[in-house]
Amino acid sequence: MREIFKSTLLLIPVLGFCQNWNPTEFENSVLSMTVVQRENVTDYDLALAKVSLEGTQRATGGKVENFNALDYWNLAIALYRLQEPEEKIILALEKMAEKEKGCQLLDELKYDTSLYSGLKNDYDKILQSCGPINADNTPFNIDTYIKQNNLDESLTRLMAQLEEKDQSVRKQLASDEKMIAMSHQNMKAIDSIFQTHGDYIGKSRVGDKYAHIMWLVIQHSDIETMKRYLPIILNAVKKKELKPTPVKLLIDRIYGVEFGYQIFGTQPGVNIAPENIRTEAMNKFGIE
Repeated sequence: MREIFKSTLLLIPVLGFCQNWNPTEFENSVLSMTVVQRENVTDYDLALAKVSLEGTQRATGGKVENFNALDYWNLAIALYRLQEPEEKIILALEKMAEKEKGCQLLDELKYDTSLYSGLKNDYDKILQSCGPINADNTPFNIDTYIKQNNLDESLTRLMAQLEEKDQSVRKQLASDEKMIAMSHQNMKAIDSIFQTHGDYIGKSRVGDKYAHIMWLVIQHSDIETMKRYLPIILNAVKKKELKPTPVKLLIDRIYGVEFGYQIFGTQPGVNIAPENIRTEAMNKFGIE
């Protein structure tokens, strides 16, 4: 599944939505628009909107037939950040709902952004038109999950335990000291696993549900640990043991701590790096 965010397009000077916008040519209209920084649009929102639009252009090649659900989500978020007319944002969400897993993503992502609260009535209408999203309400069973996917039982159970420790402390809004202590414990477990197996523990061993857990623990560690494991996580993405989005988050976290800017736009409140630095970093890591 295609990821959220990226950059570079001959698309974006800075001045306003195409005057001759045509809903039947929505995708090309948005991707070829010039962007205006309206009075209440911050520099940060402007930069992230540009990154999102540019990433969609690259991912789809500007061809409507290549758009998937996340591409329409990116367009909706970009238009919302730019405070474009609501009808355009709603159309992007409607088109998203028509795509594979679009309704599921709309439901899962609605609390990740203020877009939902800003367009709640229309957003809920789109979700209602989707009908039942999760027809199967069978509780998750890890034994069944392991057997059906032919996974490594001990590693899968260990990743499930690490996830539970991480999430339980964060859900409790525990003190910084407790979070740091938990992160250190989890990181010791990951270091031990890596010393034993010498590789990232991802999809082939623990399945889609737990493929991100090793990254998650590393993401919550200190900067030196993040840098040490970055090549391993990059290799995991190349081998399709992990999806690209987590490594973008890791790279942005590292750059944010070390340089005060980010490459992919995944970290709230952190400035986007200058275009030449972004291009250099993306070429260096092989991630777009």
